[in-house]
Amino acid sequence: MKLPELGVRRPILTIMIFLGILVLGIVSLTQLPIDLMPDIEYPTMAVITQYPGASAEDVETLVTKIMESQVATVPRISEVVSTSEEGVSAITLRFEWG
Repeated sequence: MKLPELGVRRPILTIMIFLGILVLGIVSLTQLPIDLMPDIEYPTMAVITQYPGASAEDVETLVTKIMESQVATVPRISEVVSTSEEGVSAITLRFEWG
């Protein structure tokens, strides 16, 4: 028996199969989780350098300012934030999307 012939001869069977598929689809759709605010990672990078025994002013002048001027040449940077502490320099780079 061919499929179109089965559908014409047994319309109740065709309707029941169609309704079964429809019910399964609706149940699946209601169980599907929708995340309106997905977890995203912002494009950032941190450069941390150590200069043991140096004061915060020395770290700023000898390390941080030089590193800032070098990393600022990287394309598509939107923001550069730096901190200088005793013996440690931290530079955070935020990139544009894309």
